Amino acid sequence: MKKITILLATLLTILYIHTFLWLFNSWLTNPYYSHGILIPIISAFIAYKKLYKKDREPNETPLKIGLYVFAFGLILYVIGFIQVFPFLSALSFLFTLSGLILYFYGKSVMRSLLFPISYLIFAIPLPFILLERITFLLQSISIACSSFLIGLFGISVTTAGSEIQLQNYSFYIGIPCSGINTLISLLALTTIFIHILKCSLNKKIFLFCIAIPIAIFANILRVTLIILIANQYGIEAAMDFFHNVSSPLLFIIAFIFLIIIAKLMKCKIGVMTNA
Repeated sequence: MKKITILLATLLTILYIHTFLWLFNSWLTNPYYSHGILIPIISAFIAYKKLYKKDREPNETPLKIGLYVFAFGLILYVIGFIQVFPFLSALSFLFTLSGLILYFYGKSVMRSLLFPISYLIFAIPLPFILLERITFLLQSISIACSSFLIGLFGISVTTAGSEIQLQNYSFYIGIPCSGINTLISLLALTTIFIHILKCSLNKKIFLFCIAIPIAIFANILRVTLIILIANQYGIEAAMDFFHNVSSPLLFIIAFIFLIIIAKLMKCKIGVMTNA
């Protein structure tokens, strides 16, 4: 089996070398996916923990359905290659890899590797058109909600397109301030978090879903605080200091809030097993 594993890994590397290079370049240049380089490392570690000293089920036979999964992955790869759509080619890797595992190693191994393989989705940058639409939506939500919260403090505020205007200052809420980076990173971290939790599937799904509004609210709070600090202490205090530290700070607070919700739901952190 070792020889087969080495051969399959070599063939997949040759087939997907251009896709892997595209992914690596995206992780280095796309600010929304700078975390992407960590995803394969985390997935590989989880896969190792799952398979280390794993006992194969007796008389387990490889599954022929793996050939169909593999073929579907190849079709996606070809379409992505012809259409110059690297997202589709990268996505196809999850299917070709899963198909080969099913066919050569069977259901038990596939069950163990299902999560680490699926987790690789967080390393694949979304298509630009889809990312642009999500970003625009988040940007609009941040502008509207931040303006509302600022108004609650009795501060005169108006909005014009992507700008929030106070009496003395005008703030442009650009794409980096939309919160898309926080959302993608928090979802990736949340997925690992719920994977190690001991609780029902329904609770895990709820925690994953609730991470979305938590990330959005964290960004709204960040934008609101920056503008309030600028209004009270000046633009330098807001942009030179708080603007830089607020993003990681509120990301940590958002994740802590998620942990608190998990505790209230009586979810416990379990030990990763080889099952």
